[in-house]
Parts: sequence; structure tokens; C-alpha cells
Amino acid sequence: MASPTPPPSKLPGLALASFQGGRGGNPLLNILAAAVVVLLVIGAYVYFGEKPPVAAGEVAHLTAYPVHRVSNSALEATPAAAKVEQTFDQIVVVAEVRLHNRSHGPLFLSDMSAVLSLPGEEQRSLAANPTDFNRVFVAYPDLVPIKQPPLLRDTTIPAGGSVEGELVFNYPITKQQWDLRRSLDITISFLHQKDLVLTAPQ
Repeated sequence: MASPTPPPSKLPGLALASFQGGRGGNPLLNILAAAVVVLLVIGAYVYFGEKPPVAAGEVAHLTAYPVHRVSNSALEATPAAAKVEQTFDQIVVVAEVRLHNRSHGPLFLSDMSAVLSLPGEEQRSLAANPTDFNRVFVAYPDLVPIKQPPLLRDTTIPAGGSVEGELVFNYPITKQQWDLRRSLDITISFLHQKDLVLTAPQ
């Protein structure tokens, strides 16, 4: 006895046609459409799920003070006591920084540092502590006219509040090297929050 013919919906040919996108479907277009949908979903997740920065800021003013010293010292254990010329170079950077708390809670300032990008190398300097901050303006009186209160570690910025102050950095380079700098990026670190990086004006 012959087996009954399967209903049209169970025919293999129709199932294959349905899998391939139906009548007149293009597999390549289907793949592209699926990729677009995936990208839209990922973009929406990043856009709506990414938290905005908790803080904003700017380097309002930057002063670079070059220091160049030459000293002559006599070599010991030499009959003629020949003199040797020694040079000392450094750049003292005074940055006026403003910070604003965008979050709904307080921000706790942890540390401040700056990375100087030079051709072929980078140099990092921690911001001077309060004692060294004051010593800089004693050692270099020319900087006194621009002196302002320092931006201190362990400062608390209330929700919606702002603070400003000066940071002092030091780099053992010449003025010529400073003039060739590519960038100076100041990193403001907070407790339990992402760092804020501020690019100083050239």
C-alpha cells in the first residue's frame, strides 16, 4: 500500500526555500541586514549604557619657567686643579586648573600628574606637594606675580560644585626641548572614579 503524500507544508523543497529567504530572497542582502541590526543594537547599548564623565575641567593658564645655571668646579686630585663647567637645566610648569563635578555625589581628589610628550620620549611629573609648591615661589621670585592657591590632594568637590587652583610640575629639560614638545597632558585622579585628562594649551 502506497504511503500518503505529505502535506505541502512538509515538503523539503518548500522548507529549503523558506530557509533561503523565501521567494526571490538574496542571501547576501539578508546577511548585510542582520549585520546592520547587530550594529544598531550595539550602538544603542553603548549610547544609553555608557555613563557620562563625572567631572569636567580645563587648563585655564599655563606658565613654563626655564631655569639654566652654569657652575665651575675644580677636579680633585689633579695638579692643575682644572675647572669643569657644569650646567643645570629644568622647566618649572605652573598650571592653573579648573574642575567641575558633574555627578550627583561628591568627588574626592586623589592625585595629579602630568605627562610631557617630547620627540622620541615621554616624561612624567607628579604635582608638587604644598611644601614644595611654596618653595618654588621662594626659589624663583619671578613666578610670585602669578602665584595662586594650590589645588590640593584630598580635596572634596561637592555635587555640582567647582574648584580651581595651581599645580606645579618640574621637568629636567632645556627650553629648546620644551619648545619642541608635542603635548602636555595633566591627569586628575579621583577615588573610585575614572581619571580626568586635561590637555594643556600649547
